[in-house]
Amino acid sequence: MTRFKELKRIELAIKNKDEKEIVWALDYCNSRLQIAKMKSQIKHWTKLKGKLENEIDSFE
Repeated sequence: MTRFKELKRIELAIKNKDEKEIVWALDYCNSRLQIAKMKSQIKHWTKLKGKLENEIDSFE
């Protein structure tokens, strides 16, 4: 799966409020953050991770 497809999958998870997919997306963002080197990459994945965490909080 390419990163483009993965980003679309993340967007759909947020849009559809699919808890299982959001958990997957959160794990994916964490793995991308571990290998991110550039500030712009770190900023992007951190922002996306924040959106996902907000969605997780809404389930509780």
